[in-house]
Amino acid sequence: MVPKDMATLYGRVALVVFAFAFVAAIIAGPLLQKAGFGPSVTAAQDVPIPELVRVKATAASGGRG
Repeated sequence: MVPKDMATLYGRVALVVFAFAFVAAIIAGPLLQKAGFGPSVTAAQDVPIPELVRVKATAASGGRG
């Protein structure tokens, strides 16, 4: 076979394999998701910032300041 014919043959085979894999992924995606094999994404847990406790300062002598 001429190299050009070999390249055409391999290109067609690769295209058929790619199309089969593409269709299989489209069909298998929802089926696997229903079976519980869906992608699990965990959200990043932000560490809560401690709140500042504000205390109203009062005069110890009982006077008004």
